[in-house]
Amino acid sequence: MTIKNWSLNLKKINLLKITIMKKMLFTSLVAAGILFVGCVKNTTLPSYTPPFSKGFSVTSLSHTADTVNVGDTIYLAVAGTMSDTTQNIYPYISVASGANTFTYGTSTSSLATTKTPVKLTKVIGSATNGLYGWSSTIMLVGATNVAANTSLTITGTFNYQLTFSSQGSSTVTISDVGASKAKTVFVQ
Repeated sequence: MTIKNWSLNLKKINLLKITIMKKMLFTSLVAAGILFVGCVKNTTLPSYTPPFSKGFSVTSLSHTADTVNVGDTIYLAVAGTMSDTTQNIYPYISVASGANTFTYGTSTSSLATTKTPVKLTKVIGSATNGLYGWSSTIMLVGATNVAANTSLTITGTFNYQLTFSSQGSSTVTISDVGASKAKTVFVQ
């Protein structure tokens, strides 16, 4: 090999080295750019707002007849909304007449006793904003076993228990408004 050939080969080798280094530099810059763009996380998520503010409500409690006879059964129509239709609603109904109070189910102050709440069979409606409408009819047998010409005042406390302890339970107390907005049932 002559010096001239050696010199040409050396130039080719240097040119090849420069080309390889340029390609490596370009590839490194592209990789660094992808890494930079992929790792920049400026997005801050907004705080979570649940789709509904309260998972349970009782919107109405009303007796179906304003005047009943002694010994009749009082029927209460109750309605509200709930977020989880698989859970139970436990009503505790209180009927007061003067100095006497009849309690259907266990009073809310002593829920840990062995008594059970009133049986509630609910009818589930359609969902609106994540809440399902529900309604039921509650029979109060024996509530009218009082003296004639007595007025009865009815109140209800409804417990709704969710599955997760973080969701907690919800308790709603509501007074009877009656079929014609009369707040009492008159026993004749």
